[in-house]
Amino acid sequence: MATWQEVKTKVQAFRTYVQGLTPTARSAAKYAFLITKDDIKTMIDQAGGVQQLDGLRAYFAADIIDGQMVPTMYVVAVQKDAAGNYNDYDLGMTVPSGSQPLTADTRPCPNMCSTANFLNS
Repeated sequence: MATWQEVKTKVQAFRTYVQGLTPTARSAAKYAFLITKDDIKTMIDQAGGVQQLDGLRAYFAADIIDGQMVPTMYVVAVQKDAAGNYNDYDLGMTVPSGSQPLTADTRPCPNMCSTANFLNS
């Protein structure tokens, strides 16, 4: 596991990177993503019945704004198989139609930011 100092250093490096983006890309940048307990419960329970899924996986993605990468994130539920591997729930090689499986409704910061602390100030 990373130490808090390592986390702080890497978060600050990302914030410094964002400052070098074009003004439009910089204004679209996200610094953190909130995933609520309700979102987590919905994701874990989506298999239905008494079966619960076994965790969540975050995928980093990007919007391209003014030719620059602005990171974003998507979260999917995972299911543990008999060999102990965690596989994305109900995803194959083609994009599913409809709304299943679920992706978490991540709430980015800015707008859904924490009060000031050593990671976000």
